[in-house]
Amino acid sequence: MKTSNQFSFSKHENEFLEDAIKQLNQDYIIIQIFYNKSVHSQDSHLIIHLEHKNDIDKLKQKYWIKNAYSEHKVHIHFFYNTQLHQKFDSGHPFVEFYCKPSALIYQNEQCGNHLLIDRNWKKFNKKFENYKERFYHDHNILLSQTREFIKDESFVSVFLSYEKVIRYDLEYLENLYKGSSSDTKNLHERIYHLIPYAPEIQKYFIKQNGKEYYLISLFDKAKMSAREDELMYDNEFFEAIGIAEESIFRMIEIRLEELKIHIKKSTSNIAIHTEIADDLVHQNDKILDKAVEVIVKSENTEEIYLFHKSTYGNSKIYYLLVIAHNVSNEKLKDIQYYLRNKSGKQYDFVLISHDRYWIQQHLYKYQNFFANIMQGKNRIYASNQYHPEPHWQFPYILEQDLNCYYKSAKGNGLQFLAIVGNESGNHQGIPFLFALFFLSFCRTYIFVKLCYMPNYLSFQSLWQLCLYGNPDLIRYQYLFDGFLLKIIPTLEYHKILRHKFTCLDKEVVDQMKTLVEKLMNELDELVKKEGFIDKIKKDFEKFTSELHM
Repeated sequence: MKTSNQFSFSKHENEFLEDAIKQLNQDYIIIQIFYNKSVHSQDSHLIIHLEHKNDIDKLKQKYWIKNAYSEHKVHIHFFYNTQLHQKFDSGHPFVEFYCKPSALIYQNEQCGNHLLIDRNWKKFNKKFENYKERFYHDHNILLSQTREFIKDESFVSVFLSYEKVIRYDLEYLENLYKGSSSDTKNLHERIYHLIPYAPEIQKYFIKQNGKEYYLISLFDKAKMSAREDELMYDNEFFEAIGIAEESIFRMIEIRLEELKIHIKKSTSNIAIHTEIADDLVHQNDKILDKAVEVIVKSENTEEIYLFHKSTYGNSKIYYLLVIAHNVSNEKLKDIQYYLRNKSGKQYDFVLISHDRYWIQQHLYKYQNFFANIMQGKNRIYASNQYHPEPHWQFPYILEQDLNCYYKSAKGNGLQFLAIVGNESGNHQGIPFLFALFFLSFCRTYIFVKLCYMPNYLSFQSLWQLCLYGNPDLIRYQYLFDGFLLKIIPTLEYHKILRHKFTCLDKEVVDQMKTLVEKLMNELDELVKKEGFIDKIKKDFEKFTSELHM
């Protein structure tokens, strides 16, 4: 321990801190400095005890302090004199642990009122239990108010009340990790700035952009509804907010217990990072491992889920959901093409890709689809262990606006049949109409069967998603010695206008006609089976009656 105005960091092998603190000591009145080096040689903590409160705001603006963690993995904490002693007197576990005598590296003997922690465990524990009980008491009061609002169905009040609970939780969590609470009222920022200290907090909040979170935005929406005296219709997220709040509460409990254990042991090192078990599912499949490697190298991938595998004859198909940012359909096609070439013709891949916020925004339509896929048993890759699940809606009411999709697919099929039924033999545009029908059929069938509307994927992937929804459709793939399987690759060509004369054999046209008829019938049967046909008729009758009013 150094107790003079001169000190050295040589034993810590940190020239950055030595030079920075020497400069700091020339410009400000420093009473004490405590340094805790992590056992993992990753995150260290530097506590600077200052005489004046005003100096803290000036210091926080300095470049080297703002970048100490990103560049040197050092968390820097500032306390002014009366503040540090008040926290010590209250039994604050952060101060008790990080300001222990073994961490003291500098003490200004010209200043009085040094902090010296020399009380025994029993004396501290009594203070600590009082500190903890204050949290539980106030937390329970806030939460009970929220439950009353839920019971009374005061929906805007529920959101505003939950905001108070989460704000209180975050303030307490900040104290346990940083020694003091943030001076900002912005909850987005508070969560974001807690990540370096407690990265697991990322698991509980979906980002809607760089530094803002979906659930927190609902609080802002509730405030606007309260000001404008409007209703709020996001009540299905009450449970999601409750889960997030319970998760933060659990983080607080774990952190309290960790600090208590380490203070009791009077250890001089910090070893409070909890290892999380690797819960990825290993497939022992070289083809799949190679596919994951290619996808991860190609894109900024967060997670990959293997949600289905199928085998048809000699062909094996892997169905993968890729959680990544800004992956275009063209990029997916490039990856699929590369994987097929590298793996061999007997392997194929269906790739679906969305970013996490897009999934969150579209749960009102697609929750059943994503909830079945995004489970631990399907996850085969994660870039880190702190990715959040979507905030699932409870209760969830399936919303399927099938009317438009079904009528479009049906109309495309009827238009095709009307033209090929013409005995003139003019086949101009038939391949384009067939491609249009097939595209609309696949998307509508997938929408009804899987509760998901895919982006404009390749025809091959769309058809394979239909097979995932109903493997019995394979009979159409083998129709006329695999006619469908042969024609699917050419459909991509017919997505784009080719200003040229169309010449088709009658046999090919007849096969197209038969296939369209059968697939239209398949779609009709599915819609009837799922109970949508009556709703479609009612919607159509309502629409036509309104037109004539």
